[in-house]
Amino acid sequence: MSETTHAYSHLESPAPGARLPQGRHTLRGWVWPKTGGVFCDVRARIGARLFAGVHGLPRQDLATHFNTGRPVALAEFYVNVWLEPGPVEIVLEALEIDGRWRAFQSVIYTVGPAQPPVDFAVPAGPLRWIDHGHGLRRLLHAAARQPEQPLPALARQLAGEISWPRVLRDAPAPLLGFVDEPASACCCRFGRIPAFGHLFHPQIPTRRILATVDLQSWQPLEIHRPSPGPAAHYAQFPNAQACGFTGLVDVPAQLPNPVSLRLYAELEDGSLHLGPVVRTRLHTQEDEKPLPTTRAFSFDEALAAWDAALAELGLPVTRDAELERYLSTLRVEHESTSRPRPAATARLQESPPRPTQPIPQRVLLATHGLSLQGAPRFLLELGRALAAAGASLDVVSAEDGPLRAEFEQLGARVQVLDCAAVMSADTAEAGATAVAALARAGGWASADLVIANSFTTFWAVHAAKAAQRPVLFYVHESTTPAVFYGTRVPPAVVTLAEQAFALADAVSFTTASTRRCHLAYGRPERHHFTPGWVDIAGLDHWIAAQNRDALRQALGVQPGEQLVCNIGTVSDRKGQHTFARAVDLLWRRHPELASRTRFILLGGRDTPFDTMLGDALANLGRANLVVHEETTDYLRYYLAADLFVCSSYEESSPRVVFEAMACRTPILASAVHGIPELVRDGLEAVLLPPGDTVAWSHGLARLLATPALGRELAARARARAENLFAVPAVMPRHLALAALVAAGPRTA
Repeated sequence: MSETTHAYSHLESPAPGARLPQGRHTLRGWVWPKTGGVFCDVRARIGARLFAGVHGLPRQDLATHFNTGRPVALAEFYVNVWLEPGPVEIVLEALEIDGRWRAFQSVIYTVGPAQPPVDFAVPAGPLRWIDHGHGLRRLLHAAARQPEQPLPALARQLAGEISWPRVLRDAPAPLLGFVDEPASACCCRFGRIPAFGHLFHPQIPTRRILATVDLQSWQPLEIHRPSPGPAAHYAQFPNAQACGFTGLVDVPAQLPNPVSLRLYAELEDGSLHLGPVVRTRLHTQEDEKPLPTTRAFSFDEALAAWDAALAELGLPVTRDAELERYLSTLRVEHESTSRPRPAATARLQESPPRPTQPIPQRVLLATHGLSLQGAPRFLLELGRALAAAGASLDVVSAEDGPLRAEFEQLGARVQVLDCAAVMSADTAEAGATAVAALARAGGWASADLVIANSFTTFWAVHAAKAAQRPVLFYVHESTTPAVFYGTRVPPAVVTLAEQAFALADAVSFTTASTRRCHLAYGRPERHHFTPGWVDIAGLDHWIAAQNRDALRQALGVQPGEQLVCNIGTVSDRKGQHTFARAVDLLWRRHPELASRTRFILLGGRDTPFDTMLGDALANLGRANLVVHEETTDYLRYYLAADLFVCSSYEESSPRVVFEAMACRTPILASAVHGIPELVRDGLEAVLLPPGDTVAWSHGLARLLATPALGRELAARARARAENLFAVPAVMPRHLALAALVAAGPRTA
């Protein structure tokens, strides 16, 4: 066994120092990290050449030897290398969880000539439709974002980044299966990638299929899905009838490209097998957001450049009906979104400090739902201020929810509209018909002003303009309609959402960074900046009546424990899945600190993501990391906490950050979009890259180990909230903008 400062390892074959014939050989062995470490992958280096390995084969003997507390250790690896005659030094490297490759062992072989050289089959094959198509889609996005770059050069760059061969390991006998996704290029949305395909054992039923990228933790996938293709191909095997799997797999942001996805089959006899292993090159949803561009290029130009780049690299492509269908889809998508979008020159207008026109008497508030989420609460508090200023309120919503009662307490008439026809419109004509039906149902014509809250209420903008009513459009999303909706709605619906930006009489953003996401369409000269707010006086009144010790006791915090609260609706966008991995790393690296800290994820609901998060927490096995259901009694968590966390991948001006500022709770948050405009790193908070589990574990350790630092940051955050975001200073600006839009000229 070899030992370094960070690893134990053993190369089992070929024996170090052996004489080998020229050609392809497989290096087999195992590597295990020392305490606190996690190894995600293995590769071999011969000079400047790199050979990707397969790492993570289960070993019961090593689990026992290293006392892991688990049935197996995912520690065995193999790497296929090509050896030329002469003395050859091979350096074996492991990818650590922090994203660094580090050598753990080197071996020297004497390689003699062989005629013909030793060779054996390794996974290979041409690019499939999804590999070709996803790569082309990436080129289309990149070309729009980099208009100065010639298409052929950009295509060659992206083609050179393709992970090929994609398949590092076929399903080993007797397993049969294939991984359809991820493709060679894949969008990592909110720290997760898709896993889709089929896998089965001819005789033994499958109990679970587990997937992992980082080997820190694995996740169960949905299995036993209908699989007509394999069922027809393997008609002799009953287990092939429903052998499909699907799911989403967490990917820490710090891991370098490409990443390797491993699939494990746990069979009914209790055995565990490493199945297929595939590589993919990742990009994030940020790379797919359209930017203003002056570039105009045709789909055929991009396709020709892409095909030429692939041919230049010798990458074959399967030309079949599936590829043609996907290319047709991409063509339609490109032609509907590829119009040049010059960068806006209009500056972001500051909303007036106070009303100079009368407050509109009748205001219709439109929301996508009446849940406890931040955007509906924003509208509720704005409605409360309008009502206090003398306005009567109507509310229309696409979904009912618990905030309905609070709107009704303001005297508002609440109406739930059926927006299904709008959201399923597959043509412009169908969209116009659906919007016209909404316009007849919502009482728009009697409103002096319509306020549509978030771009998910684009339908309200269309309906209001059909009734020739003025519209104030609040946009909270730091993404675009195309990226937000993806393929969940027809392209015609995305077009309706984009058109709402141009139809609205004013579009209000609470942060400048959110506005930058939407400069590619609409009328930027109508954009206004109106910051978010926090009711500091109301919170102080509530805090004065609380007993912090009693609140902590009610939440199960023991004497001597610290409490970390990650507050926000449980969803992939909020990043609780990668935050949980950071907590696990804290346990591995700072066990004493982690053992006296309680971690609460507040905002649980009954969704598929909640189920997947529950599975992930069960696999991590950290008893002090728990989910609490969302509740109207959420303020107590800020006051009880020693540290507030916002781990989101995408935010504008989250109310949870405002509330933590007002409650003097130290803040650890993602440095995304509008958050750095609310709290600054090192001044009022500690801000970290979203999804970087190592950085988050370090951030947790730093703030938990130095409470005085947290208190200093929290005091400055409170002062910043008082100076910039308190209701008395900010709410008049929102009322002023409402009055300005209601009094302004009508636009059709």
